[in-house]
Amino acid sequence: MTPGSASAEGTRRYAQRAIDQGIPATAYRGLGRTGLVASSLGFGGYRVDDRTPEHTAALEKALLGGVNLIDTSTNYTDGCSESCIGDVLGRHRREEIIVVSKVGYVQGQALRLAQAREQRGSAFPEVVKYTDGCWHCIHPEFLADQLGRSLGRLRVEKVDVYLLHNPEYFFTDAAKRRTGASLDTLRDEFYDRIRRAFSYLEDEVRRGRIGFYGISSNTCVVPASDPEATALERMWTIAGEVAREHHFAVTQLPANLF
Repeated sequence: MTPGSASAEGTRRYAQRAIDQGIPATAYRGLGRTGLVASSLGFGGYRVDDRTPEHTAALEKALLGGVNLIDTSTNYTDGCSESCIGDVLGRHRREEIIVVSKVGYVQGQALRLAQAREQRGSAFPEVVKYTDGCWHCIHPEFLADQLGRSLGRLRVEKVDVYLLHNPEYFFTDAAKRRTGASLDTLRDEFYDRIRRAFSYLEDEVRRGRIGFYGISSNTCVVPASDPEATALERMWTIAGEVAREHHFAVTQLPANLF
């Protein structure tokens, strides 16, 4: 287990050391409302696993070369991405490295767990059964289960940023299965689920298992009229209602550098 978490002082120190070694100062910036200093390029863990030496070597090279933000998710390579990152983190100063993970997809071992619970009569609530091999859930019961597993695989006491991963699957699934429901009704139900998730995540901030939370959504950039659109303004309002000094601090969204 790697103790501690990313800190404002540690991430500033990392950035200054990289700048002193010749990396432009413009390569570093504040990360949302967190107070942490992040490299403008991060290490993405989407296809990374703990069985491929080149993946471990690539992460090591990134951390030694000026990158101090790592992005992964519970479902990336069925948890092996988090395990790979956990293997490497212990060799670096934890307070300098920002670890972002995400939660929501029910695939692989998480899907088998959810199916087994369902068969026992103790199913995770509010599961979206998008396809046979891909479910989705942001209910606090599922989030709690997955956070514990993420911390174990990452071998950390705290995830610096924990994001709800593509919650818009709720709308995508509803378009197929709930054709009679109005869009306003579906949106109200969706944001009720967001509220319960945010309330749980604030609890975990108080417990010390996450530093900040946020949303990773592909549809927060589509027109508001789109039936799958997610509204960051409404989520921001919900966060403020859940906790006056809330920790909703980071949004991950599609962007084209051009």
